[in-house]
Amino acid sequence: MKTGFSQLENLVIRRGLCTGCGSCVGVCPNGALEMTRVYSEPMPVCRDKCSECGICFRICPGSDVPLLELERYFSGRNRKSTLADLGVYRGSYVGYAGDEVIRKNGASGGVVTALLVHALEKGIIDCAIVAGFNKEKPWLTEARLAKSKNEIIDAAQSKYAVVPVNMLFREAVKRGCQRLGLVGLPCHIHAVRKMQYYGLPGDIAEKIKLTIGLFCASQFYFEGTRHILVEWCGIDNLEEIANLEYRGGEWPGHFVVKRHDGETITIDRHRYVYHMLMPNYKRDRCEMCIDWSSELADISVGDYWASPMIGVNFSGSSALLVRSLVGEELIKSAVEEKVLYLEALEPEKLCSSVGFEMKKHGAAFRLVQRQQFGWPTPNYHMKVDYTPFFRDFHMAPEKE
Repeated sequence: MKTGFSQLENLVIRRGLCTGCGSCVGVCPNGALEMTRVYSEPMPVCRDKCSECGICFRICPGSDVPLLELERYFSGRNRKSTLADLGVYRGSYVGYAGDEVIRKNGASGGVVTALLVHALEKGIIDCAIVAGFNKEKPWLTEARLAKSKNEIIDAAQSKYAVVPVNMLFREAVKRGCQRLGLVGLPCHIHAVRKMQYYGLPGDIAEKIKLTIGLFCASQFYFEGTRHILVEWCGIDNLEEIANLEYRGGEWPGHFVVKRHDGETITIDRHRYVYHMLMPNYKRDRCEMCIDWSSELADISVGDYWASPMIGVNFSGSSALLVRSLVGEELIKSAVEEKVLYLEALEPEKLCSSVGFEMKKHGAAFRLVQRQQFGWPTPNYHMKVDYTPFFRDFHMAPEKE
């Protein structure tokens, strides 16, 4: 069997298992790979001669993720049988950013932005790989390298279209970054941990110092965004768009499009997420992912809709699962310096969310069904459990 990109293409990409994370592009020692778009979705291609080193296939999270082995390696322990579906964690919290500007500009509490800025100012990281929008085509998402507070803040809020953030690994090293921070979805974090587990490529793996993983019920095809723009906003020509936000305006954030002619169009969050993207445009690979809460990250963060902090001036809060010593120390420092305001959170409450059900039960069952019929599926090297159990939904969000 040929190694290198041909192996990746045949066993992952052409079988529909590519997550669009960009890791293969970001680790290629020859810079032979790049991300293109097929049906508006990011897809890796080989533009130069492949050296057949095999690194891209080895660290790819598309078809192979030894989840429990990676977890044991990085945490030094096995997950507990109680609430095993949340992975290993040292603490569970709910909170928001102390800086009011960061809090209001964030998707839900500004926690991720605040943590990245704090890590940068403390020297824990010297740059952060984040998700942003393309400057020339503001309707398209893109990976960004943020080396300042303002650049981190500029990348705030959720992006409901694939962003291959891992494609910037080698670019970050070329630009002199020695301590990388990364914000990513579970698949992005899976690739990072595989890199560090295998030590491939060593010059990049050793420089990743902080991973913040996002809770992820699913990512969406850009086609869903295009349908919202055309069918609900009346924008046939995307060149009319001056700015697009998936979580714009006041919390909880809505689909906000500004045109070059000055007109602003707002689509209610509940309407566009639950009546367009969620039922119609979930990415197929996401429908087989069993990691909802970014189980391998240093810190996992997600919207928390049932916050005890809700009040007259509520601006959103986030749930946090602190998993590693690095994450624990960063959180402690952030709380001490009032970068974050946190309260303890019973982790059981997270299990009542829509996202938990979609990934840990729905996707897990779907994975088993597809395996039964021999369809291409990712291998997590574990027996998935989608057994129902009682949860108090009165204490959980009605939507997510």
